[in-house]
Amino acid sequence: MPLHTKLLMLCLLLLIPSIAAAKERPKIGLALSGGGARGMAHVGVLKALEEKNIPIDYIAGTSMGSIVGGLYATGMSPEDLEWAIQSVDWDDALKPSPKRKLKDYQQRQEEKDYFADLEIGISKEGAKSGTGLAGDHKVMLELQRLVGTFNEQDFNQFPIPYRAVTTDLNEGEPYVIEHGDLAMAMRASMAVPLVFGPVKHQGRMLVDGGMLNNLPVDVVRAMGADIVIAVNISSPLAKVNEESSVLAVTYQSIDVALVQNTKRSLKQADIVIQPELEGIDAGMFNRAEDMINDGYLSTYAISEKLHALRLPEHQYITHLESRNFLPREIPSRIRYVEFTGNKRTSSSRLMAKADELIGQEFKAKLVQDFVDQVVAKEEDIQVITYHVAENDEKNKGIVFKVQEKRWGPDYLKFGLKVADDFDSNTLISLLVRHHRYNINSKGGRWINDLSIGSILSWQSELYQPLDFESTYFATANIDTIKDTRRFYNGLDATGEYDHKKFGFGFNLGYNPDINSELRAGIWYLDESIVPVINDIDFETAINRTIGLKVNYGYDTLDKVIGARNGYDIKAELGIFDRVQFLSFDGFKRFPFFEKSAAHLRVKFDFTDLVDNDEYFKAYGGIDDFAGYPTQSLLGLNAFLFELGWYTPFSSLDLPIIGAPDLTFKTHWGNVWQRNINIEDMIYGFSAGVSFDVQDTVMFLGTGYSHDGEARFYLRLGTGF
Repeated sequence: MPLHTKLLMLCLLLLIPSIAAAKERPKIGLALSGGGARGMAHVGVLKALEEKNIPIDYIAGTSMGSIVGGLYATGMSPEDLEWAIQSVDWDDALKPSPKRKLKDYQQRQEEKDYFADLEIGISKEGAKSGTGLAGDHKVMLELQRLVGTFNEQDFNQFPIPYRAVTTDLNEGEPYVIEHGDLAMAMRASMAVPLVFGPVKHQGRMLVDGGMLNNLPVDVVRAMGADIVIAVNISSPLAKVNEESSVLAVTYQSIDVALVQNTKRSLKQADIVIQPELEGIDAGMFNRAEDMINDGYLSTYAISEKLHALRLPEHQYITHLESRNFLPREIPSRIRYVEFTGNKRTSSSRLMAKADELIGQEFKAKLVQDFVDQVVAKEEDIQVITYHVAENDEKNKGIVFKVQEKRWGPDYLKFGLKVADDFDSNTLISLLVRHHRYNINSKGGRWINDLSIGSILSWQSELYQPLDFESTYFATANIDTIKDTRRFYNGLDATGEYDHKKFGFGFNLGYNPDINSELRAGIWYLDESIVPVINDIDFETAINRTIGLKVNYGYDTLDKVIGARNGYDIKAELGIFDRVQFLSFDGFKRFPFFEKSAAHLRVKFDFTDLVDNDEYFKAYGGIDDFAGYPTQSLLGLNAFLFELGWYTPFSSLDLPIIGAPDLTFKTHWGNVWQRNINIEDMIYGFSAGVSFDVQDTVMFLGTGYSHDGEARFYLRLGTGF
């Protein structure tokens, strides 16, 4: 080969790197906006971009965009993302209280009277409340499950460098998280004020980034992107006018700021993808497939703009292979468990619950279920997070970080009971419950119930578990109640009296399982009748008596209001020196069709060692013998058999209160003094509509007795 030819080839070889460098592709960044459930459309966008062989070198997101973006940045494929996002029960994760099936028997009974979502804390600093309406721990558990466990804290070292965008409440400016716990970064970015409390990160109080930077185009550009693809899934503004409510105007005022910062970001983007998402709002998590499909189609709709960014097939495969899945730190077995951060909640009590984890194969779902159960039962705890760690013996295990409620250690809950039969018989009472948890290492608690209004009462219980698992317990109780009632002669009111009750006792108890409770103890009971209008001369069966009282409760209802399945049973046996009694009230719901349920109830009271002119229980009203006045049927013995049907009126879905349940019940039974006569049975029926309003029931209906008496009823709360 001639010398000049060799020199020419050598020059060409030297120039090849420069030519390759000149043709090096531009770095592409992806900015994903917030928008609640609508953010699921981001998954469809990513799916389409991969099909088009478009590489992503940087990614940043806000709110739901931070979740989708963060998971994709760790190496998840769009298919993995689609499964992960849809595997979350978002409606449950956003509820403020744990699932009912995780609560113990006493907690389930409390739900029936009190607004479970409203809790005020009392401390030395005064009254406080939680910082958000939704529960923190369930969202964090789901995010930790999706993210998994890995040691990498630097988001620059992810397969795709990543940023989560938040708002610093104290500085009043956007704050970009680029290192730390990924699940916590996502949680901070989606902390919508009022719904979620702020997240503390490196001394900053952080909330949803959408308030100041809903579409982080500038963040992606600062990371080094030459071309930024912006995906905007934020909801369009609603329409307000002079007839709009103050709530609608307030929401619109907040949304205006979000829309404006989104518009500014859109102008800075090189390419914009805007899924249509028609008819889908930020809370429609059940429309995941539709949203993913909209994101996918909207990406293909701008194929021409994206064409220049495509890589040849072999280059794109090489790009994907270089983007390794971020390795997870997964122990084969959980060798030890440790709790940190807990101050009021005993570590011994927590460890007793965690013993079941030690030695088991590590599974995220196993750990998640454990945390869910602990937070449900330990009501002093707000949230528990966890990470995989290694101890001095080189054993790998789980370290749980406990965050107790900052608004404790004393808590107040509120409820309201209203009952009206539209016959000058209106009852209204405000309920207040005080809780003090963890008064000792075994989880002792003090509970006080106060009723003010038609019923004046104070009931106090000191509840002391006898073991760390709370299988056995002891209680000390005081009950004092004054209830003003009408006295009836047949169906006509002829007077009014105060029914006063007082009692105190000591019990030993046993929890056979999470659904039931058995307790027995020595009690002193006293009841008296004090005339208010007209002279009424009769006695109660409970009169300064002492003896043994046994109570059993069993509750497996699937929800508090409008249950479709499960049992609710209460039984009481009393053996006293002046009276003996057996009471039972139980019902079963049988699911039918998709949402309806049949209802079967049996209730009875049998009394002995009493005189004929005394009475034991008062019946009548919507709960027992509909059509009769409330508490108009007095007697020592009673029997009630009830059949019913519940079905939701789904076509009438009203704002806030949702769809009503249609209710129909028919009853058969009677109330007697001494002589029980099967031939004296009375019957009737009731019908009405009920609404689940803030976890309490609002009922409007009518009752009819076989005597031809009809009454209308209004009920708020569980009644009297």
